Amino acid sequence: MIFTSGTEEKYQKALAQICEINRKGSKIVYQRQGVHLGESLNNTYIPLALEELDDKGLIEDDKDAKVIKIIEGNKVPPLIVTKPDGGYKYASIDLAALLYRLNEEKAEWIIYVTDVGQREHFKKIFVAAKSARWLLADESKYPKTSHVGFGLVLGDEGKRFRTRSTEVVKLVDLLDEAKTRCKAALVERGKVAEWTAEELEQTAEAVGYGAVK
Repeated sequence: MIFTSGTEEKYQKALAQICEINRKGSKIVYQRQGVHLGESLNNTYIPLALEELDDKGLIEDDKDAKVIKIIEGNKVPPLIVTKPDGGYKYASIDLAALLYRLNEEKAEWIIYVTDVGQREHFKKIFVAAKSARWLLADESKYPKTSHVGFGLVLGDEGKRFRTRSTEVVKLVDLLDEAKTRCKAALVERGKVAEWTAEELEQTAEAVGYGAVK
């Protein structure tokens, strides 16, 4: 994430191009699942969020890095927001996105849906946000956040997928495979004789995509 923290124009221009390519590719996959994208976080929000956290005394120096130490019951590893080389970490981006949603989108209840491996990360994000008074301590009141975890996505060998690996299964391929298998199951059950070709396609898509979701 060092790249996103650069202020030189050439880096910002390259980043904008990368984001646009990624956005177009993701939009196709999201449309197939009926997902609407409503957020557009400007990366200038990241230093603004960190500045506010720093002004409130929440950011500390730790071996040349910038961290937020979370103490809730027992002491847990801190959130690293800036690496020694100045690059942003996921925590800084997630905190900036949270502040953006609260300030710009006026969100009342933000629900994060990720695999269970991210549970502790978001727990620390929420604690930091409460310490900054972005969120209320009383979770029954708005604005508030929740984390919904699902099972880990595993490969054929039973190992967890790593998004930085080039060998992970693409979501678009997974959707295609799910639809193909559902269609094959419907054909096996004799639905070809009962339904039109369009009904068969629509049902296979709905059931296949629903299984992935």
